[in-house]
Amino acid sequence: MNVVCFNAEKFYRLALDCFQYENNTELAKKYVNIALKNDSNHFKSLVLKGQIFLAEKKAKSALKILLKAIEICPNDTHCMHHLANTYNVLGKQNLSLEYLDKILVQNISDKELLSECYKLKINILINLNQYKKAENILKTLNYTLFSSDIFSLEENFYKTLQNRKNLENNLQRRILHVNF
Repeated sequence: MNVVCFNAEKFYRLALDCFQYENNTELAKKYVNIALKNDSNHFKSLVLKGQIFLAEKKAKSALKILLKAIEICPNDTHCMHHLANTYNVLGKQNLSLEYLDKILVQNISDKELLSECYKLKINILINLNQYKKAENILKTLNYTLFSSDIFSLEENFYKTLQNRKNLENNLQRRILHVNF
């Protein structure tokens, strides 16, 4: 490892601490930019910069940085997850689902990442009114995630279905009331 990469890694770690533990995006951005100045292709710094942009609601900037990162390491599941989040924010759910499917076909032992991916996928399917697909995914999650995560996903799914059903019933009652 050369000195430039070491410096990039050092500033990346400072940026990560500022971002994750102190919730200080400005300082994190400063350090990640220094890391990228030392090594413009430092993969972890690129992914972190994409996360920072996404946290700042700058999805187009996040997408640009994350696409550069995925070119460097095309099979990194965390980068793919951040890309899926970014595409979802930009309203490109089909691209988001493609990245999530790439992640979910891999044999991943990181249950936290799996949980986040399934949450995002199910929420996208619900927003696209693809309830059967979402329900089928929920039925296959036994032993894949922690039971508390599965319970949370199922609870959210069924509450969403119930809320939509109640909304439809209320709309139908209003229409009947107006017609009389």
